[in-house]
Amino acid sequence: MDAFSDSGELYTIRYQFYTNQYLKVKSYSLEEYSEENQLKVLEFQIRATVALDQDASQLIEQGKTRFPDNEEFFQLLQAWNDLHDFGTDDSTYFEDLKQAKFELQAILTSLYLVKFAKDIDQSINFLTTYIDNLNNLQKYNEIEVFLILIQLYFIKGSFKQATAIFKVLNSFPDFSRDNIIYQIIESWYISIQNGTDNVNNSYSLYDEVLSNSYSEDDIKGKVHNLTVLLVLTLQLKHYPEAQEVLDQISTLTNEKNADLIANQITLDRLVNYGQGTDELLGELKKVNGEHELIKDEESKNEIFDTIVAKYQTV
Repeated sequence: MDAFSDSGELYTIRYQFYTNQYLKVKSYSLEEYSEENQLKVLEFQIRATVALDQDASQLIEQGKTRFPDNEEFFQLLQAWNDLHDFGTDDSTYFEDLKQAKFELQAILTSLYLVKFAKDIDQSINFLTTYIDNLNNLQKYNEIEVFLILIQLYFIKGSFKQATAIFKVLNSFPDFSRDNIIYQIIESWYISIQNGTDNVNNSYSLYDEVLSNSYSEDDIKGKVHNLTVLLVLTLQLKHYPEAQEVLDQISTLTNEKNADLIANQITLDRLVNYGQGTDELLGELKKVNGEHELIKDEESKNEIFDTIVAKYQTV
């Protein structure tokens, strides 16, 4: 039996990990799982710990002792943990890695290239090279790399390339697409196609996660999923409901983060004609001057200034 199938013992923990329910993921004992699945459970738990901005060193050391034949695997996870604890100065693991040997190495290196090296193009090339070297069976079982790749294309606005990746995924066997990772990819993809039905279908996925299975203690993950709901609500032009979601996010976060402010700017422009936008942009610059919205504003201002200068009377 496939451990990830809806009747397999890894189905629930994988669903919880990819829907950002990190505290639930951490709550399990390895002893609850069969021996052949314990390493994957530990991977989810270590990654969940790091995602919560917590030190996973103890879990990693336990893993080294329990699974002594997986030294390279735990070296990778230790480098990922250290990166979040000490920053980029402590290790050159990801800088030195030119080609991934296994799935998690491809995933974490690509995330490093985006989050720390700030190089989306290199991350795309790194993942593409890894995928190109996989045989079909590996591709069918390693679709998280596609999850990240299609997200990177969305961030760049490269919808043609994202569509090409989505078509590849749709050619995979049913067993490969019958999981939460594919459902997330599909929800992203159909949401950018616009149309009320498409956006509603995407909304339903995240609404179901939050309504049926979410722990109130998983605040970071809940904020993430509420942010997705906010974006989809804005696409539906349900502005009062969007304000309600934004208020929920504000209540859950102790301090303003960049994405929250960016979404406040979007809503302000839609319902208040941008009356509070200048003040919010000032807040955003203080929190994260490199945010994509700031870069977008600067780019538009440069274009405007160029047009004005072109037609100015000398």
